[in-house]
Amino acid sequence: MLDVIVTCARATAPAVGHELTALGATDVVVGDAAVHCRGDWTLVARANMFLRCASRVLVRLIAHDGIVDEAAALDVLERVPVEDWLDGKGTFCIDSHTAGTAWNHSLFASQRTKDVIVDRLRRLGRGRPTVDLQRPHVRFVLSWVREHLELSVDTSGDPLHRRGYRDGVEGRAPMRETLAAALLATANAPVDRPFLDPCCGTGTLVIEQAWRALKRAPGRDRRFGFERWSSRTPELDRAIAMARTEAKDTELKALPAPIHASDWHREAIEHVTTCVAAAGLTDLITIERIDAREAPMPGERPVVFSNLPFGERLGENRLQLEGFYRTFGERMRTIDGGRVVLFSSLPEARWLLNLDEVAVGKPRFWKFSAGDIDAWLMRWDLPYSGYQPSERTPKKPRKPGAAPAGDVSGA
Repeated sequence: MLDVIVTCARATAPAVGHELTALGATDVVVGDAAVHCRGDWTLVARANMFLRCASRVLVRLIAHDGIVDEAAALDVLERVPVEDWLDGKGTFCIDSHTAGTAWNHSLFASQRTKDVIVDRLRRLGRGRPTVDLQRPHVRFVLSWVREHLELSVDTSGDPLHRRGYRDGVEGRAPMRETLAAALLATANAPVDRPFLDPCCGTGTLVIEQAWRALKRAPGRDRRFGFERWSSRTPELDRAIAMARTEAKDTELKALPAPIHASDWHREAIEHVTTCVAAAGLTDLITIERIDAREAPMPGERPVVFSNLPFGERLGENRLQLEGFYRTFGERMRTIDGGRVVLFSSLPEARWLLNLDEVAVGKPRFWKFSAGDIDAWLMRWDLPYSGYQPSERTPKKPRKPGAAPAGDVSGA
């Protein structure tokens, strides 16, 4: 069995853990920005093919505690059988992450590890491989934090968020594809209900929702780092071939419910149109230029899911921004039986939207990060026609600027 480490964005690890469990991983341990588990090469291949929320899939080669100085680090690194992955004809690089160690700079740590690898291959008569930082045959990952040192090999190559449909189209403050997938999974956006993103930007949320609904594997059309290894096991080749066949056989041809994307900004409409086409979804996703507060619902009991602007698209006019949130919240209150899921880093967002008092059941909140900024994922289920509310006094949202407290769910 292999020790597998799957890296991801902060707070998205629980979603990744659920995905890995569904793929058959064992001993799943969820951290803050990574999930550790055990599995075979079949798991590695399927994780790269099917994981929606993860960044990279690593296989750990060594892990040692009590590494207190450079001599101890070099001693354990010199004994790693890197020749199982790399020879003198290949290219490689080292990604390093250090904290509280003798190697206090990641570039220096990468350089020292590189020297160890090259020296070992020379001693074994395997030649001298070349360093390639852009597209190496093998990427090693060094982690040395205080007294714990690990060396892993990256099986993914390019980060898994690079689906390919957004190449050259960045837009303003784009959401990473893997974060979008994690938000959709965390808030439970049903794929069998109509879906609308009224502030769609480059369209990442609607595309990821469509791929979820179609059961399309995010890695279906890409190659992975391990496919560039000269010394990979036949088991791995068979595993990725079977994963590609599985991805093809399980994908649906039609959406179970309509998906709509809209935005008021012409630039956003151009970007989402381009991205939807690149994702092969032109005939499946409806795109419309319209104010978010006037966008028509795509069907009964819709899911409205959006990454709301928090200043970058509405300029510096604070009153305009607050007015948008207030009136958008008023529009959401009119949706019969809808599920409203909104993502925002604006501290006052929940108070301005004012949806708590009309929600059915308990609103849900999860804390994430949007780049270096804390952001909140907020979910409300709205009453449907004929709903009889309970006598419980609805909870009022907290004052502006206060983060949700006492009712925050883990991601």
